[in-house]
Amino acid sequence: MTITKHQQKKYFRRALLGLLVLFTAMAQNVPWLPVVYGARAFPLIPLVIAIAFYDQPIPAILYAALAGIIWDVSSPTGAYHGIFLVVAAFAVAMLMRYFLNRNIFTIAMLSFVATTIYLLVRWFITFAILPNLSPAQLTLPLLRESLPALGYTMLTVPLVFTLVSLIVRRTSRKQLSVRE
Repeated sequence: MTITKHQQKKYFRRALLGLLVLFTAMAQNVPWLPVVYGARAFPLIPLVIAIAFYDQPIPAILYAALAGIIWDVSSPTGAYHGIFLVVAAFAVAMLMRYFLNRNIFTIAMLSFVATTIYLLVRWFITFAILPNLSPAQLTLPLLRESLPALGYTMLTVPLVFTLVSLIVRRTSRKQLSVRE
């Protein structure tokens, strides 16, 4: 059985995206990215959104699962990252397949929504379920950690979008349409 040129490009694209997921997970979990005023960036979220933005639902979910497993293994906060990333990838892949157009504004909006939801879930799991905390003690981490982390993560969106779109465009058989 011979592999066609199109299949070779598809396998190459999948391998490159897998390596990009691994590299981004390392950059996020190992202190390669600087901590700015106590805020950490979470570039895996925009990366998973960008992959789901261009790919079919099943491969997007598999990349999200890979990213989530790596994040869960290296995170002391819990094992909900994989579930969150898989749900986010599935939602974005379905939205892109049926409703939305491909452009930087769409990915920025989807990354903003996904990161906001992630930070709220993280805040809720970390702080809101603890008993006997005053409203000030609850809102302070939300304002001090989550808002700067949201801004910092959004700064990674153009780079992630550019890298994923470059990989996809260079390894595609045909030019991507607005709604493919």
